[in-house]
Amino acid sequence: MKRTAALALLFVGALWAGAQTPAGQVVFGSPAESDWRPPSNLPPGAEYHLVREDPVSHGIQALVRFPSGFSVPAHSHSCAETLVIMKGRLEVSAGATTRTLSSGDYVVLPAGTAHALTVKGWGKAVFMAVTDGPYDLKPVSP
Repeated sequence: MKRTAALALLFVGALWAGAQTPAGQVVFGSPAESDWRPPSNLPPGAEYHLVREDPVSHGIQALVRFPSGFSVPAHSHSCAETLVIMKGRLEVSAGATTRTLSSGDYVVLPAGTAHALTVKGWGKAVFMAVTDGPYDLKPVSP
């Protein structure tokens, strides 16, 4: 497999609704065919495409893309979140640890873990975000 990992996000509670994939249905897609939307709770420039919402757990799988220099301040989620980097470089700060991830890298963030995201380098970052329950975004005060 190329360095393009296939699995992701974040952001937008209300927009996730209604994008459930019926059990047993095979779905193919590509970033070029995706319905990219701006999330309602992030600054302009961020975009996501909901790949799937589980009808039972309401966990999501979403493709996310951030422009160069984009950042999301410290926040947490009620459920665990996994980010898999497909393109670009994304710095993830969680607790005392900061690491820059690139294509093929991933991070698993347990529920309630405060973390911040920043795109590094000249290009945009594209990643997949997966949550194991309903998506929410809780800002964390510095």
